Amino acid sequence: MSVDPLSTEITPVIIERAPLFEQEGPRSVAIRSLLRIDTAAVDAEHVVRGELIAHPHWDQFEQALYQELVYGTLRWRAKLDWILTGFYHGEFPKCMPAIQHALRVALYQILMISKVPPMVAIDSSVRIIERLKGSSSAATLATVLRSIARNVAGIRYPPREQAALHFSVVHSHPLWLVQRWIARWGEEVAEQMLAANLERPPLYLAVNRVCATEDQFQQWLQSNAHPFERSPITARVYRLNPFTDYSALPPWQQGWCYPTDPMWTVAAELVESIRPTDVLYASSAPTKALLPLGDAVAQSKAHLAVWSPTPSTAEWIEHQWQRYRWPLPEILNHDWEGSFDLVYADLPSSAIGLWRRRPELKWRSDSLDVRRAGIAARNMLANLVSSVRPGGYLLITVSSTEPEETTGLVDWLIGMRPDFRLVPISTERVAPSLVQSNGTVQSLPHLHRCDSVFIALFQRMP
Repeated sequence: MSVDPLSTEITPVIIERAPLFEQEGPRSVAIRSLLRIDTAAVDAEHVVRGELIAHPHWDQFEQALYQELVYGTLRWRAKLDWILTGFYHGEFPKCMPAIQHALRVALYQILMISKVPPMVAIDSSVRIIERLKGSSSAATLATVLRSIARNVAGIRYPPREQAALHFSVVHSHPLWLVQRWIARWGEEVAEQMLAANLERPPLYLAVNRVCATEDQFQQWLQSNAHPFERSPITARVYRLNPFTDYSALPPWQQGWCYPTDPMWTVAAELVESIRPTDVLYASSAPTKALLPLGDAVAQSKAHLAVWSPTPSTAEWIEHQWQRYRWPLPEILNHDWEGSFDLVYADLPSSAIGLWRRRPELKWRSDSLDVRRAGIAARNMLANLVSSVRPGGYLLITVSSTEPEETTGLVDWLIGMRPDFRLVPISTERVAPSLVQSNGTVQSLPHLHRCDSVFIALFQRMP
């Protein structure tokens, strides 16, 4: 008698009444996480961190496998769905969401993780499908997955002549964005950008100069065998292994460093170089982009005020600022008044520039989101420009690559407010590869290996 590849010789017998997604460890928890991210529109980072905390018994391999399955499946979702739809004869889109995610997780392991035997990947997902749909459906889908595993080399994708559709599937991005990038940059550059956007996002840590020096932090990394590279964009930022749990590192626990992206440090360094006496940071939802500014303001001893409509802002800031030993900023309410030497506007955006770090956003967005975000950014700017003192500065950051949210916003502001002029950002201040012809800054995924962020600096006429 032949051995059934789905037999209990490969995985343990299902314990009666065992929770549906808890019986198989990281693979099943990954399926549950993807279901929650998809149906509840929760940020993947929040879900992943919560599950890692909830499973302290996982070893380093299990933690890495879980993260790879969640983020990898999100990154490559369009390609996985193309293959599953072809082998399942068009029925895949009709599957219930939990089954779709189970099939995606299995296929991701078959295609992308060579160290996982295909039968193990298939077995884990099929056991969950069996509990959801019964043994007949599980057997059918197991056959589909086995067929894919046997014919990986023969999988066909859209022809290269249909460039937009081909890139959309092979590089797993929404078709509408691929079409935009090809029209703007051409096929060669667009493909490079799409491919770079699929890479695992690096882990960047910046040195908190209040608590440590760069030499201290670097020596700790070296003495504890943590491989690192310094960012070519800004020297104070270090790139570590993306699977490193930075919250478990003693330097982070002691406040020596904080997680960020090189582009947010570039923006903070521009603020520091201007030497304002008081700074307003305004954002619809403050994130880790605010941390480098906290460091910069602590160094310059400028007064910092923060405005955001997000209710949890004050609590989050208090927690972070105490950790890093920075002077607490002033938290402004909704009806605040006043003017500042420098207003730092972290504007709402489509967040296309964050897709490598937050791949779930790719599948929640459409082309209208770019236009909506551009309108939201204009409305926010219109309310902020009067807070810039005559002779003062306005710095804007946008997490996007799209003209409606970047260069178009610059043109709109100058046209609306002739008393503001664009200040070209010097290549002496930032890496030359970041600076565009008009003096604004734009990072791109294939060139800079960080978030894609647009930065522009304005000065109000005295």
